[in-house]
Amino acid sequence: MTTLVETPSAEPTDDAAPAPRKRNAERTRKAILTAALREFSQAGYAGARIEKIVKAAKCNIRMLYHYFGDKKGLYLAVLEAAYEDLRGREAELEIDFDRPLEGFLALQRFTSDYFEKNPRIDGLLRNENLLQGKFVAQSRKVTETAFPLRRTIERLIDSGQKQGIFRDNLDWAQIYVTIAAMSRFHLANGYSLSVTLDTDMSKPEWRRARLAHALELLEGYLRK
Repeated sequence: MTTLVETPSAEPTDDAAPAPRKRNAERTRKAILTAALREFSQAGYAGARIEKIVKAAKCNIRMLYHYFGDKKGLYLAVLEAAYEDLRGREAELEIDFDRPLEGFLALQRFTSDYFEKNPRIDGLLRNENLLQGKFVAQSRKVTETAFPLRRTIERLIDSGQKQGIFRDNLDWAQIYVTIAAMSRFHLANGYSLSVTLDTDMSKPEWRRARLAHALELLEGYLRK
């Protein structure tokens, strides 16, 4: 049986010292953003309390202000991080532009799955819309994160039209709004719709049927 023996490490040099501090700073910043996402998504901007965020992040309020400046700066950072996460995960999709219909269906599946698994981000976006997009309009970064998505959708449209699969006059923004709506509406309004329509929209089988319906609608819209 082999025994692992820990050998003494060399004394840290001045050059090596900043690395642990940098890692600790990154962990603290991430912890604050995670706690802030939870608080802002549940309480909105006005109702969110910095004290609750600090307590959940297990840091002091001085560190929060050091990294983000103030409540507005923190909220904007949370928004930007949410969009960066969504757009970054979209970019990981392996899209075959020679198979444009499959590409669109993959985007629909991803978007539906993402918002179902990330209700706090969906809640954050709903609250931002209640503010009429006041903060997101201040972020150049949020706008820039959408550029790859736009290029992807436009390339899929172009490929599908050249192959004679897609109809004419397709607009990239209209298509994405449709994809997002079919992914989020039943989540944002699930409790009231479940009661109104006497249908439990939280059941996995209903969610699967919803996705199948969304895929069918998207394909029918795109095809000639």
